[in-house]
Amino acid sequence: MARLPGGLAVWRGRRLLGSPAAASPPALPSVDAGHHAALHSLVLDALKFADVPPPHSVHLGGAATLRLAGGALVVGLPLAWGLSADQLRVLITHQLALPPSRHPELVRGLLNARLRKPASEKAATRHARLLAATDGLLAEAKQVRDAAAITAAGGGLSAVEDAAGALLRAAAIERSFTAFAAAPLASGTMSAFATGSLPTAGPIRAEDLHDGWRLRLARWGAPAHDVTALREELAAEHPGLAEELRSPASGPLVALDPDAVALDELGAAAWRALAAEALPAAVQGPDKPWVRLAELPVEAYLPDVERRARQYVEAVNAVLGRAPDGRDELAGTLLRRPVDVERARRGLPPDGDEDAEAPPWMGAALLAVVVEYALLRQGWKREHPLLPRRLAGPDGVIDLNELVRSDPAALRAHLG
Repeated sequence: MARLPGGLAVWRGRRLLGSPAAASPPALPSVDAGHHAALHSLVLDALKFADVPPPHSVHLGGAATLRLAGGALVVGLPLAWGLSADQLRVLITHQLALPPSRHPELVRGLLNARLRKPASEKAATRHARLLAATDGLLAEAKQVRDAAAITAAGGGLSAVEDAAGALLRAAAIERSFTAFAAAPLASGTMSAFATGSLPTAGPIRAEDLHDGWRLRLARWGAPAHDVTALREELAAEHPGLAEELRSPASGPLVALDPDAVALDELGAAAWRALAAEALPAAVQGPDKPWVRLAELPVEAYLPDVERRARQYVEAVNAVLGRAPDGRDELAGTLLRRPVDVERARRGLPPDGDEDAEAPPWMGAALLAVVVEYALLRQGWKREHPLLPRRLAGPDGVIDLNELVRSDPAALRAHLG
C-alpha cells in the first residue's frame, strides 16, 4: 500500500478525510491573465518556487486569509493590500508547497482538514484520529513550506528574515482584519437606529467594508494588538524560523504597503461578494440589507460612545470619592490620574504604586473619549463612522487623536 509523507497510508488518509472541500463560490472575483494580471503573474512565480501544478482557479477573497481548497486558490484582499508583492509571493509559495507525493491533492486535503472545526461528536472523534495520524505529515509539510518560502524570498540568511517577516505580517493582518470585520459598527450588529431609508433594527451588511478598512489604515493604521503573543504562536508553528519570528520588526505590522501588487478596479458586485465572505456569519444572509458604512448616521455609533464616556465619568467619581466639581476637575483627573481612572473603570483596586508613571498620552486618550461624546451631543459627527474621534462640525474637522499626541490642553477647551 502506497504511503503518504509522514507515514500515513493512502487508504487511511482517504477514509479520514471524508468529503473533499468545496471550491470557492464563483461570485468571488477571478484572477487570470485578463483580470488582475499582476497578481496572476505573481501566483505563477510562486508556483515555480513551490514546484506544484497550478490550481484549477484563482480568486480574490474578502477574508484576510490565503487558502487552497477544492482546487481553488483564494488570495485575501487585505493581504494583497497589506503585504508587498515580494511578501505576498513568499506567502503564496509557503501555502502551495507540499512534501513530494504521488497524491498531492490528498496530502493537501489532509492538511486543510486539520484546520476544520468538528460539527458533531462523531466528527470530533474522526478529527481527533486525523490529528493523531497526520502529525508526521504536518511536521514534514512545515519543513518543506518554510524552505520554499525562504527560496522564494531569495535564499540566503537575509531571506530567512524576509520569509519570517512575511509570515508575521500576514498573521497580524489576518488577526487585525478579522477583529475589524467582527466589530459592531463594521459587522452591522449595532443597536437599532432610525434613519429614513436605512434599516431600523437588526443586522445589516456593509458593502464598503474593505474601503472602510483601507481608510482606517491610511489615516491611523491598525489598532494595537498583542504582537508578542502572536510572535510566540508563530515561532511554535515554525521552529526553523523561530528566532527570526521573535526578532523585532521595523515599521508597523499592519498597514497599507506602498509596494503591494497592483489590482484592477472592482465593480459593485465584486465588492459585495468580498464583503459577504469577510463578514461574520450572523450578517451574511440574503435577507440582510446592504448599506454603506460611510452613510451610517450618528445614531449608529452614539450609544457606544456614550457608554464608554459614562464609564470614565463614573470611574472619576470613584477615584475622587465624589462627583467632580465641574468639567475642569473632570478633565484634570483624567489627565493627571489616568492609571487610577482606568483601574476604577475595570473594577480594580488602586495600584498603590505612587512611583508608577503612566504613558504621557494615556490621560489625554481617556479625555478624548469623553470629549468625543460631548461634541457628538453638540451636533458634530464623525468624518467617517469607522474613524473614532475624527469629527466634522461647524468649525471644520477636528482630529482628537492628533490632539492627544500634540496638544492635550486643547482637549479641555473642546470639553466645554
